[in-house]
Amino acid sequence: MNRCVWIILNRNFEMMLDGEVYKNKLQDKKFSPGGDIWTEELPLLRISDENIQREYDEFREDILTLFLEPQVNEVFINAKIGEESEYDNPNISTPLIIRKIEEYDVDEIID
Repeated sequence: MNRCVWIILNRNFEMMLDGEVYKNKLQDKKFSPGGDIWTEELPLLRISDENIQREYDEFREDILTLFLEPQVNEVFINAKIGEESEYDNPNISTPLIIRKIEEYDVDEIID
């Protein structure tokens, strides 16, 4: 089972994504806002500062918009480790940067 880890970020926030690459599709996605917190859905964080909360909510919505794109699998799978790709769309508030940081094979780790 081949998996990869990416960082999705904008000017204020970052989100880690761990996903399985299978038959040219990104599957079994896990998201993390940091630390050891991983979830199958984009985390809904609650922040006391209303302005920061609004910016985080926009960041989260921008990521959801990215995953609605027909070529989203290609964007992630074709990324090269260490290189950055920018995703911009009139429907998002701030361009997103996507950076692949790791590729690994679960079966090799288990052996």
